[in-house]
Parts: sequence; structure tokens; C-alpha cells
Amino acid sequence: LLMHLFLFLATLILTDSLSVPSLNHSCRIKVCHNKDCVKKGGGERLVDIFHDLIPNEASGVTVESSGCLSQCGNGPNVLVEANGEKEKIYFDVNDPTSASAVLEVATGEDYPINLLVAASYIFQSGAGTSPSKRESLLSSAIEEVTKDQDTAQHFAWSHALYLRADARLDLSPQDVEGAIADALLASQLSPTDFRVWRALANAQEAGGEIENAINALREGARVDPSFATKAKNEIRRLSSLRD
Repeated sequence: LLMHLFLFLATLILTDSLSVPSLNHSCRIKVCHNKDCVKKGGGERLVDIFHDLIPNEASGVTVESSGCLSQCGNGPNVLVEANGEKEKIYFDVNDPTSASAVLEVATGEDYPINLLVAASYIFQSGAGTSPSKRESLLSSAIEEVTKDQDTAQHFAWSHALYLRADARLDLSPQDVEGAIADALLASQLSPTDFRVWRALANAQEAGGEIENAINALREGARVDPSFATKAKNEIRRLSSLRD
């Protein structure tokens, strides 16, 4: 693992230019959403990893989805446009450590270590992890983010919160009260992310709060119209329970 990380960092240094832009300059990160890259850990999951790592004050750094960047056999692939310089593609970016390396080389900045630790906990809580283990890992992520005042109001906090809300609903017995509390706070931290509203709706439904769950889904559809169809179907199902 250490050798892999060393080779990855060496590749970044050798392929990048000597002058790197500061955090105050523009840096756009495009994450490949081709199915081959997604299978290897790219796509939306990798977008979330980058967001977990980027401090709020790094307003010049943006992360977005991209079409195929070619060379999918080397993926997941990320294209970086920094400070008007020539575009660079980085290969095999599939976890918080490699994503953090890309960020630091692209911007020339050191990022808060607690965000890397938190992102790593969130990453470990992925598919195949038991509900109790997920809850524990996500609790550790939340502790990391919130122990530093500079990173407390950060994407990683809301990300870990709504994921922990889902994990608490998967416990046996369910921790419905804890799930609702997590999702409510996540909705305050990231009100434009439809996923926090979906998590809140799931928790409120589990607690028998059908009307509140419907309202949460409506808010999710309002802030993200791409969620409207799913929200409409869920609202129809919940309305039948209410009636």
C-alpha cells in the first residue's frame, strides 16, 4: 500500500508543471462518469470524495461530472483545469488518499488532515459494511470534522450525517430518533442536496411521521428538480399509507 501511494504521488509530481496555482485561483476538477470508471469507484462516489476533502473557503475549486475522458482501462480518471494551464488527466483516482494527492498537486495547497481522515472513514463505510460498523465509522467521521471549528460547517459533516441516518435505520432495532436527528441537521447544513431530504423522509416514515416525510420529499424535489419524478412516486406511496 505504501509503495502504491509512493508511485502514485511520484506520477503526479512528474506529470505536473513546476508552477502550481494557489487556492485563490480557479481549479476545475472533472470526474469521469463512464460506466467503466464508475465500476472502479469513479462517478458520483468520487465526486463526493473530492467534496469531502475541499474546505469551504476553497471557493475557487469546483468539482463536476464529466463524460468519458478516454483510457478507461486506467480509471477512474480525473481531468484538472487549473489556473488557465493545460488540462491534465490523472488516472486511478479511486479513494480519499489519491483524490487528496490530486488536489494538493493541482492547487499547491495543503488540505486539513482531519478532512482526509473523515473522508477515509466515510469511504470505509461503503457497501458491504454492517449497519453497526457503518454507524461507528460515520460517527468517527463526524467527530473528525467537528473537532476543528474551521471545518465544522463542511460538506463532509452533512454527508456523514445523512449516511449515518440511513445506517441507524438499518440497525436492529432501528434507532429512529437518532436517524431523524441526523437527517434534520444534515438538511440544515446542506439544504440544496436532495439526498439529505430523502434520508429525512425515510427516517420520518420509520417514525410514523408520514406528513413530515411527504414534506421532506417535496422540499427535495424543489431544491433538485432532477429528483422530482422519484419524489412524486414516493409521495404517492406515502399518501396511500396516510389515507
